[in-house]
Amino acid sequence: MNTIDKMLIPALAEPLRIEFDLSDSQLGLLIGLVFSVAYAIASIPMGLMIDRLNRTRLLAGLLALWSVLTLVSSRAGSLTSLALCRMGVAAAESGGNPTTLSLLNDYFPRNERARAIGIFSANAAVAGVLVFSLAGLIAAQHGWRAVFVAASVPGFLLSIIVLLSLREPRRGAFDPAPAAAEDATPPGLGTVLRALGSNRTLLWVISAAVLTTMGQAGSSAFVSAFFVRIHELPLEKAGLIAGLILGPGLAIGSVTGGFIADVRGRRSAGGGCYFVGIATGLAVPLGIAAYMAPSVAVSMVCLFGFQVLGTCFYGATMATILELSPLRVRGSIITYSLLLMNLGGYGLGPQISGGFSDLYRHLGVDEPLRWGLASVIGLLLLASACYFIAARRMQGGR
Repeated sequence: MNTIDKMLIPALAEPLRIEFDLSDSQLGLLIGLVFSVAYAIASIPMGLMIDRLNRTRLLAGLLALWSVLTLVSSRAGSLTSLALCRMGVAAAESGGNPTTLSLLNDYFPRNERARAIGIFSANAAVAGVLVFSLAGLIAAQHGWRAVFVAASVPGFLLSIIVLLSLREPRRGAFDPAPAAAEDATPPGLGTVLRALGSNRTLLWVISAAVLTTMGQAGSSAFVSAFFVRIHELPLEKAGLIAGLILGPGLAIGSVTGGFIADVRGRRSAGGGCYFVGIATGLAVPLGIAAYMAPSVAVSMVCLFGFQVLGTCFYGATMATILELSPLRVRGSIITYSLLLMNLGGYGLGPQISGGFSDLYRHLGVDEPLRWGLASVIGLLLLASACYFIAARRMQGGR
């Protein structure tokens, strides 16, 4: 559900741009930094709450809260009011993924976590298909406000299901006995930051995740707008194409990447990161080709390949972060990792691609959005290098 609510603005980029008379930089700001700054601020207390409170109840409460705020977004009368609503949604959502990942860590043993997290992250594929496919259709018929109303309803129902059906597992259930027996005193913020800053391998993995997310988010934020402006497709058709590419591509990439990372990780330390480094690097030429291709068909094929390879990282990355984190600060570290991914990736990614587009427009370049999206994908090359460095450090036992 948090993926659905997060993707509403990218799916409705064109009608929102027209109604509020936005530039691509302003649109990137609404999609990215407005959401991510609020997410980042709320993540700090949220991480400490995850290590202290009943996680299933916390998850149910957060889900209900961001669904309410999504409903309120439908009544926004200006860009400012819409931005404030989105900041509220972001603050509530900052606890969603880390709480779930903390639970998954205690539901599954180490050698099954990457695939479990990969399967979990594939739910975003369903969200992608639903948002881009239905949002364009509903907006074309009833306006963009109706999309926010429709998106809020499932969240209320799901919060009740979570509250009534999920059990709270024992923390560290699958950790080695010494780790599981650590002092149960909840850690302070200083302890969390020291644990995070003292592990360079962990910092390389988080850096790779941030850069990958930045390139992915920067390009996918404007996919629907790309097909509308460059290939002159109607909004509902552009949304359907975007959903059918981004959703299944994410599902295949997340699940396949998680399984392969588990296999590689059993064979050698750092094997999962090494695999993700290769996949992320191979995604770059496909992504550039997708946005530079002259035809819709070629763009679709290349974009699908880019999505598959570019989303292999999530399961292996989250499993590695969990593995490298001490038990009592695990919830906090995964929260702050997601904070950096959201602030640096989802926050700056759309801002960078939108900024590139506006820059190319001012320089008189034809079809500036095409060049802006191709430019932001280059960040995945840096991400690939970070994954290789992390893999080498893990192989060396560092």
